[in-house]
Amino acid sequence: MASKSDHVRIEAPGGRLRISLGGETIVDTARALVVHEGSLPPRYYVPREDVRAELQESEQAGACPWKGQWRYLHVRAGGKSATNAAWVYFEPTPACNALRDRVAFSPEKMDEFGWIEG
Repeated sequence: MASKSDHVRIEAPGGRLRISLGGETIVDTARALVVHEGSLPPRYYVPREDVRAELQESEQAGACPWKGQWRYLHVRAGGKSATNAAWVYFEPTPACNALRDRVAFSPEKMDEFGWIEG
């Protein structure tokens, strides 16, 4: 387990995460971390260097009391753009420092988003 707080649990679950946009595979990694937070669905965070898409910072940003300061990212690949389709914690809390330099994607804004158990 990478990190744990009273509200957030971060794990390295094993397996692979594959994500595509615009007909291109933009993530294929075994280095994802999964974040469990309250009743929210699990979110997968991948190292930025494992992302093969153009990421552009959005003007939209905010803060989570448990995870820290975040910013949305626009994602572009294969000629397709997805607005505010990913986010990054650029200033995570100490309990969530494992999320630094990792990107999470909104599955509903991607063409394909699949977790393959390992």
